[in-house]
Amino acid sequence: MLLKIAWRNIWRNRTRSLIIIIAIMLGLWAGVFLTGFSWGMYDSRIESLIANESSHLQIHNEKFRQEYMSKHVIQDAEQYEEILDKNENVEAYSSRLVVNAMVASSRSSSGIRVSGVDTTAENQTTALNGKVVEGDYFLPRGRNQILVSQKTADKLKLGLRKKLVITFTDTQGELVSASFRIVGIFKSGNSAYDEMNAFVQKKDLDPLLKSNGQPQEIAVLLKDDRQMESLQSELQTVNSTSKVENWRELDPLMEYAIDSFDSSMQVIIGIIMLALAFGIVNTMLMSIMDRVREIGMLMAIGLNKAKLFVMIMLETLFLSLVGAPLGMLLAFMTIFITGKTGIVLKGMESGLEMMGFSSVVYPALLPDQFVKIGIMVLIVTFLAAIFPIIKAIRLDPAKAIRKV
Repeated sequence: MLLKIAWRNIWRNRTRSLIIIIAIMLGLWAGVFLTGFSWGMYDSRIESLIANESSHLQIHNEKFRQEYMSKHVIQDAEQYEEILDKNENVEAYSSRLVVNAMVASSRSSSGIRVSGVDTTAENQTTALNGKVVEGDYFLPRGRNQILVSQKTADKLKLGLRKKLVITFTDTQGELVSASFRIVGIFKSGNSAYDEMNAFVQKKDLDPLLKSNGQPQEIAVLLKDDRQMESLQSELQTVNSTSKVENWRELDPLMEYAIDSFDSSMQVIIGIIMLALAFGIVNTMLMSIMDRVREIGMLMAIGLNKAKLFVMIMLETLFLSLVGAPLGMLLAFMTIFITGKTGIVLKGMESGLEMMGFSSVVYPALLPDQFVKIGIMVLIVTFLAAIFPIIKAIRLDPAKAIRKV
């Protein structure tokens, strides 16, 4: 009986009920879509970070990332490579010589990180070949070839086939300079990363660095990141002088951004829910004020406070149970469609590129986020119904019946 009465009561004033239902629907749609849009940006950045920059894991000498000196090579690199070769979850890995250097042309100079790579292994690990926008990904013949980013080429005012001079300190602490010719120009989509990186072949850098083939860095790309921690633990036991770090540890700012994502999105959804709560309170109060005499009569003929509480709570829940699923469905459809087509942020390309984000966003939302938002709706609905219920319960039946 209470279910029927509650359902009929919310449709006694169709316009008022439809307005609050539409408000709930649009509010939820906006909140859920905003969450999906933001997560799409972060998810794209994470994929780009792993695929193009850091990979899932990196191995260094424990002192290398503190001082960035080429003398800090990885001890027992062969043992690491043997483990990686046998592990079925390893997609690819790249063993690199790394040096911080000064690159100079006749017009300008800049500090840069130069990586000496095996061309095949590097391409399998970071798809460096696919980032080349001008020239070639290392020619089969020729010595001292270098790939620089488009940003570096513009900064140094250099183009293809031009020479630049690299100056750095070798593993013995001696200053070394060498001339390299630009064979390719790459662009990764992260201008900060591009500006600080250049690539040469390991066979050209090794004699200059005097590292005897001992790398300063090994980057590991996995097939399934769910097994990342187990492989990280296994690799860490090989040599105590080396350190194995995952992509979160390599980029603490990104880790912080991801960890704070849920909290920030819950705050935004909470603000939207708070606005909807005031709408629900206002609607239910108006509904009760319109029915003071009716509620008084019901209380006079035996409707106790508990049943009155349930009746008004059901009315409030019905408003949310109609509007919320419609809003969630609309948000799901919007995210699904835009997740396939993408949303192009025109005019923001350069700013986003500086932070490593793509200008094309593919919204996405995890199933558990839908569940969290659904729970928040139920909680807000329950809380919003309390004040109108208190007003109804406090009515004096004798006075309410005489209300005109």
